[in-house]
Amino acid sequence: MTAELNRVTRALLLAFALVALSVGYWVVVEADSLKQREDNARNVIAEQHIMRGTIYDRDGETLATTRTLDSGLAQRLYPHPEVASATGYYSFKYGASGIEEAYDRVLRGDDGTTWKTLINETLHRPQEGGDVRSTIDLDVQQAIAEAMGARSGAAVVAHVPSGRVLGMVSRPGYDPNTLNADWQSLTVDATTSPLLNRVTSGLYQPGGALQTVLLAAILGSYSNLDENAGFVLNTSSAQASEPVRVNGLTLTCLPGTPDEPLTLAEAYAYGCPGPFVAALNERVSPGQLWERFDVLGLLRAPELARFRTVPAPSIEPLGPDTSPDAYLAAATGQGALTVTPLHMLQVVAAVANQGNGIPLHIVDAVRAAGEDDWEPVGIPLYNPAILRADVAEVVRLTMLQAAAQSPAVRAAQRGDLVLYGHAGVAYAGPDATPYSWFLGFVDQTQGDEMTAIAAVVVLEGEADPAIAASVAGDAFAAATGGS
Repeated sequence: MTAELNRVTRALLLAFALVALSVGYWVVVEADSLKQREDNARNVIAEQHIMRGTIYDRDGETLATTRTLDSGLAQRLYPHPEVASATGYYSFKYGASGIEEAYDRVLRGDDGTTWKTLINETLHRPQEGGDVRSTIDLDVQQAIAEAMGARSGAAVVAHVPSGRVLGMVSRPGYDPNTLNADWQSLTVDATTSPLLNRVTSGLYQPGGALQTVLLAAILGSYSNLDENAGFVLNTSSAQASEPVRVNGLTLTCLPGTPDEPLTLAEAYAYGCPGPFVAALNERVSPGQLWERFDVLGLLRAPELARFRTVPAPSIEPLGPDTSPDAYLAAATGQGALTVTPLHMLQVVAAVANQGNGIPLHIVDAVRAAGEDDWEPVGIPLYNPAILRADVAEVVRLTMLQAAAQSPAVRAAQRGDLVLYGHAGVAYAGPDATPYSWFLGFVDQTQGDEMTAIAAVVVLEGEADPAIAASVAGDAFAAATGGS
C-alpha cells in the first residue's frame, strides 16, 4: 500500500512540476510574444485607451489631439482636416500615416521609461503619449488648400536652406475625423485614392518642368561659365518656337510666346522644347543626362525625414545604346522618367541654395508627456552639392528672367516679392492628359545668410500652368506674411 501511495505521490509531483515548468515558460520565456499577439484582449483594450499626444503646427496651433469619451475610450480629433496630407491619420482599425505614423512611438508614449510604464500598468492608468511640433505653417497650408480648391494634384512649400516643410497639400483629400466611416469609399480606386499622398508618393510625368534640370545639364557641359554663359543663354534661334513631335505628341511653347527668334533663356521662360532638344543633342550625351538625373536624386525615392516616400521606378538607363527617339522623349520630359513633387522641390531648392540640397523635414521637436520643454529632433546637417555653384547661379538668373517675361510664371507674383520661377506642361497616359507644373522660389535674404521660400505645384488635368503658378503665389504670400 505504501509503495502504491509513493508512486501516486511521485506522479502527482511530476505532474505539478510539468505544469509549473509550462507556466514558467509562457510567463517568462514567451511573455513578450503573448503580449504582442494581435488577439490579446488586454492589448486591444489598452490600445483603445491610449491618450496619443498632440501634434502642433510651428506656431502652436493644434493639428491633432485626443479626447476621452464617456466610455473611457480615446478618440483622435483633427481640428483642421485640410492638414491631413501632413498629419496623416491614426485609426485603431486601419493604422496610421503621415506624421502620425512617422512619430508613432512618441505620440503613443512608447519611448517612455520602463518605470513609468510599470506604474501605469500597476495603477491601470491609460498610456499617455508625447507631443510633436511640426514645421507646418497652418496659414500656408490653408492658403494652398483654398487656392487648389477641388482640383486634383499636389503642392509643397519649404524654407531654404533649413528644409522646413511649411505646407503640403495633396488633392483629392480626406477628412481624418471620419476616416473609419469613409474607408470603403476612400479605397475604391487605388490610383486616384484620396489616401495617396501625391506630394511624397505621386509619380508624375515631368514634361516641360524638366527644363530646369535640362538647363543645368547644358550649362554644366561648359567648364567655364564666366566665358560661355552669355553665349549659351543669349544666342537667338529662328526655329526656337517650332513644335517638337515625340511619342505621338506635338509639344509647343506656352501661350503668349512672342512670334520672333528666341534665345535659350527666352525659350526657358516660354517653355519651348525645341532649343533644349537641339542643345542637348549638341552638348550632352544620353549617359551624361542620365548621370545628371542620378546626381539630382531623380532616380531614387525622395527624402523627407522619417516619412515613407515612393521608391523610384526602375527604368532603362540612358547610354550609348539609347535610340534617338528615346533620347528625344527624355529630353522633353516625356520619357520613362517620372518624378514626385518632392523630387522637383529638391531641384529648385538647390538652385536657390547655391547648388546645395536641403534636409527636408516636417517635424523639428518632440516632448514627453507631462514635460514643458521641447527636445529638438535630429535633422541631417549635411547638405550635398548637387549642382555646381556657378551652374546654380546662372539657372537662378534665368528663372528670374522667366518671372519677368512669362505670363504663366508671373501668375505667382504677389506684391513686391522677388520671384524666380518656371512653368511647364506635361502629358501622360493614353489620353495625353495634361498636367501643369510650377517650380519656383521667392528670395527672403536679409544680410549675409541666403534664405528663400521654395514651392512646387502640379495640377492634374490642367493645361494652363498659370493656375499652378497662382497656387504657389498664394502660398508665397502666406509664408511671407502677405509681402
